[in-house]
Formats: sequence, C-alpha cells, structure tokens
Amino acid sequence: MTFWLDFLGKFHPVVLHLPIGSLVFTGVMVLLALQDKAPFERAIRVGLIFSFFGALLSSMLGYLLYQSGGYEADAVQPHLILGWASTAGIGGLWYLFGRVAFRHRFVPLFVLVFLAIGFTGHYGGMLTHGEGYLTLPEPEEQAVMVKRDSIQLYTQVVAKIFDKKCVSCHNFSKRKGGLALHLPEAILEGGERGLPYDLSIIAESRILAYAQLPLEDDLHMPPQGRPQLSPTELNLLTHWIATGAKFDTTLAYQSMPEPVQEAVNVFFPQRLPTADPLSAKAIKALQEKGFRVSSYIADSPFVQVKFEGEQLDRSAVNSLLDVAEQLVELDLAQTDIPSLFWEKVDAFVHLQKLRLDHTNTEDIHLEKLAVLPLQSLNLAHTLVSAQGISTLAKHPNLERIYAWNTTVDANEENTLQEKTAIKLVFGVFEGFASPQQLKPPLMTTEKTLFETEQRVAFYDQVKGQIIRYTLDGSEPDSTSTLFDREIIIDKSLTLKARIFKEGWLPSDVFEEDFFKVNKTITDYTMETQPSNRYSGVHKLFDFEEGTTNFADGKWLGFSGNDLVFSTQLAPGESIKNVTVSCMESIGGWIIYPKRVRVMGLNQQGAYEEVGRYNYRPKNIPTENTKKSFTVPVALQNHTALKVIVENVQKLPDWHPAAGEDSWLFVDEILFW
Repeated sequence: MTFWLDFLGKFHPVVLHLPIGSLVFTGVMVLLALQDKAPFERAIRVGLIFSFFGALLSSMLGYLLYQSGGYEADAVQPHLILGWASTAGIGGLWYLFGRVAFRHRFVPLFVLVFLAIGFTGHYGGMLTHGEGYLTLPEPEEQAVMVKRDSIQLYTQVVAKIFDKKCVSCHNFSKRKGGLALHLPEAILEGGERGLPYDLSIIAESRILAYAQLPLEDDLHMPPQGRPQLSPTELNLLTHWIATGAKFDTTLAYQSMPEPVQEAVNVFFPQRLPTADPLSAKAIKALQEKGFRVSSYIADSPFVQVKFEGEQLDRSAVNSLLDVAEQLVELDLAQTDIPSLFWEKVDAFVHLQKLRLDHTNTEDIHLEKLAVLPLQSLNLAHTLVSAQGISTLAKHPNLERIYAWNTTVDANEENTLQEKTAIKLVFGVFEGFASPQQLKPPLMTTEKTLFETEQRVAFYDQVKGQIIRYTLDGSEPDSTSTLFDREIIIDKSLTLKARIFKEGWLPSDVFEEDFFKVNKTITDYTMETQPSNRYSGVHKLFDFEEGTTNFADGKWLGFSGNDLVFSTQLAPGESIKNVTVSCMESIGGWIIYPKRVRVMGLNQQGAYEEVGRYNYRPKNIPTENTKKSFTVPVALQNHTALKVIVENVQKLPDWHPAAGEDSWLFVDEILFW
C-alpha cells in the first residue's frame, strides 16, 4: 500500500498546474464580469468548481509526495499550509459566489485567494529549484589560470560542480535520498545510505558509481534530462575523494597527477573567445555519427568530443566540422582517420587537446597541427618519427606530447627533449601501467530468503572476464568453480564470488548469505511494540528484505526499546539457528543491537537461555549497512521460543547526537 501511495505522490507536479490554469481563466471571467455579471456567471461557477477539485487533488498528492520522504519538514510547511489554505479559499469562493455582493465582497476575496496560490507556487519553486531561484542572473567572472601554485580543491572546484549538477535535488529544502550537498556540514551528515563517498574503496563511492550507471537506470545521477557530470568533473571528484575528501585543504598543483592537472586546467581555463552555442541539430548529428559530446565548462558553448563509432568516415568528419568553432577537446583514438580531416584540420580554431593515439597519423600530418592552439597532443602507438615531432618543437602553446611506442628511438628521445620546452612523454608515467582492479560481480536478484530453493545469477560480465565462486565459505581463487549460467541453492549457506581477467587484479570478494527457512511464523506474540512511524509486525516474517534505505517501508523501528516476541514450537520441530536482520544508519540514529538472545520455554513452564550473540563493533560506521546476526540454539523439548533483540538504548559517545534515544531497525527474523 505504501508503494502505491508513494507512486501517486509523484503525480503532484503533473496535477498542480490544473487548478492554477483554471483559476487564471476564472480570474479573466471575473474581470469581464465587472461590467456585466450575468453573461459570465456560469463560466465563473464552472471555473471555481474545477479549480477547487483540482486544488484538492493537488494538495492530497502533494501531501503523499511529502510523506514519501526527501524533503525537510521546516522547508515544506509554508508550501503545505498555503496549499491547503488556497484549496479552502477556492472552496469558500465557490460557496460565496452568488451569495455575497460581487464587486465589494467576492472580488476582493478572489484577489486574496489568487495571491495565496501565487505564494504557494513560490514556496513550491523554492523546494524544487532552491531559495534563490528568482534571483536575477549575474554574469560570472570567469576564473583564469595562467600560473597557479596551489588549488583549494573543494572550494574552487568541487563545490562548483555540486552547485551546477547536484544541488537542485540535494539542498536544505529538498534532500533526495536524505542527502544534501550544498554545504560541507550537510555532506558530512550523509543521507539515507550514508556518506556519498567511500574513502577506503574510492570506485564504490556512490557519487561516482551512480554517475556512471546507464542513463535509464533508476539510480543514475544526475537524473536523465538533467545536466550530466562530464569526464573532467568525474576525474576531479575522484581525486578529491582520493585525497581524503577534505573541505579546507590546499593542494600543490604540481603534486597532482597529470590527468588531474589537465582537469583542473579545464576548470581554470585560459580565456576563450566567445562562440555561438551548439544547436540541438548539430549535437544530434554528432551523436548519430558515433560521437559522444559533453560540456567543456558549465554554461559555455565549448564541448569535448570523443569518437566511439565503428568507422570515422567523411560524413562523420563533416559533422565535426559543423562544430569546429566550439570544439576544445577531441578524442579520435583507435580510428582510421580519413584525409578530409587533415585537409580541414585548421578549422578547429579553439582545439586545445587532441588524442590521435592508435591511429594512422604520420609525420606529414603533424605539420598541419602547428596552426592549432593545442596544449596536449597524444601520438602514442603511431608511425610518427623524431623528424615529425621536431616540427612541433617551437609550438607556442603545447605543454605535453605523449609519444611512446612510436618510431622514435631511445637516443632520439633525449635529443628531442633538449630542443624543446614541451614535455615529451616517451614512457608510461608512474602508475599508468600498474594493474587495475576489477569491480565485484553483481547478482541479478536481491532475494536471499527461500523455502525450497533459490536460483542465483550474476549480471553479464565484460568480455574476457570470468566469475569463480564458492559455497563453503572459503575465499574464491583462480581454481574455484567457474560460474556458467546460474547457481541453484537448496540450503542455507554463504556464497562468495570474484571476477578474474588476465592482466587485471581480481575483484574484491562478493559475499551474500542465503537462508532456507524451516519455520514460517504465523502465530506469535509481540511483547514490545514498534514506533507508529515504522510499524507492521508482519514485516518480520514476510520474506521481503529491506534495503539500506530505512524509509523503504520494509523495516520495523524501535526507538529506545528492545524487540521482544515469542512463538510456539510444534512437537518435534527442528530449529538450529535464529537469524535477525538489522540495519545501521548514523544519519538516521539507527544502531545495530548490542545483543540478540533466544530463550526456550522448558517443561517446567519457565524460559531459559538457549542461545546468545553479543555484538561489539570494530570500527565507527560511516555509511548505511545491513547485517544478519545468527544465533545457534540448543533446543531440548522446548515448546516455545522468545527472541530478544536488545537496543543499545542511547546513542554512543562518538555519535554527533550522543545521549539521545537510539533506533533499532529489524526487517526479518528467520528460523532455520
């Protein structure tokens, strides 16, 4: 039921315009009726009826949207109150029309209600677009980087990326997923799934991983239709996380890896001349020819283009020429470049970075590049020689030429470098050739509880990758069982899997516990009750596992008290383990239980302890997680079981809200 209510709430932005349009129409009728009321009475009455029911439906859907989460209560209250007040006001106008003096009573009240609905829309706009959405735009003074010794990475770069691409959905008023990114303090609070970054496994930071999911994926951020993070911005966010995600640290420019320096240069560019923005037709033509187009700098007409098609033909080159004035970075790596490109290359008057590695580029072509304002040129794995590179030695803008695996020999490398101030890179730079680690496999199902058997599969892996797994709890290695199509699990066990590929480091171990449930709970007694906000005792036994979002409707929540329940055992019923599934969320004040105890009712009618699990966390948690606590039990003619999941009661000293009541969240209790 909660799912459908949340779904209906999403229609609020669709419906809310109906009463506004209807009331504007009614307002026009009221103005015309000031001269002669009779011809417009019917139209005014119909308009008020339509406006009232439209406003009522919009207010109801808006309340459902608010209840689904993601909005701060203090920020929503003005919009919520004014919305209901406007609805009541329109209803009042409908009732009063024809009952009070039209010109002296009805019209002033109509103006008052019209103003109320205007303010309602204003506060709604603040929720959607932020508090300053009506501020007149001011031309920004573009940062210029000529020589820079140090960078305040968060203030000068990361915060600007967040402002442009993230804050519209993650701000004080609107916290999608419970996360706000408008201030350092808000970022440190995290969201429903914890912090947006992972300092231990950088690649698994949600702010990076979600941005690289397919656009149609529900988790992809920013959402489809919003400005996306460019490769340059992702590189900068990755480096910020890799350096500790600090908010006030100044980094030495020269200490940054070369790719990061280039990304920073993009954010502090040399001044570019003005250019007309690209038309949607030109961008579409590029995409149809196999080019990926991304913005070079936010709010500028300049673009980065990478060819990802199968063949770079003359028609593809012509599409490039249509955007030559706006092109700043071009990647043609691993293509066969047609002669037309070299004939027209001087058209790319603003081109600063060019990748020609693994192409048919030769010395004769390099002369044509001398007229371009290039700063970076990649010629790796081409047939260019020392003579060809020397034609660029006096280039006024070039800073780096990458030329490993060309025809330049070791003796010529030193000679060339002595003759130019351009940095020539003939070998792999530090860290370039080190093996990269694969990402862990992902299951196609999230279901881990079953009664008979469970079929498990993994998402298709990239060509050349293989998955090996174990079912006995051991760590998978290159000799473990090879995953083919699916794994059939018919008993409780731990599945572990890793991805392997020649020349790559194996992935971290994927681990998931599966439980074959021996007892389905239908008859039970709750001795403690959950909070009304997170109620529904059936959730403990419905085999519907909760996510790490505590507001997904699948969790039972206990504020400051324990979970205690009992259930009867059938004669001869065999139970060896009791498993309790819990979650932890620092931002949600949710802490794992300190202890799980299982009591058995003996023949004398008294409960005695038959199993216990004491939990002692090793580290201070930083993100939302789930954990199953399994208690082995020793039953001897017991007729009933009592499960006690002990809340820590008060938030620990390390928590920002230390001393407040802690929450205990449980979604499943299993007997097996």
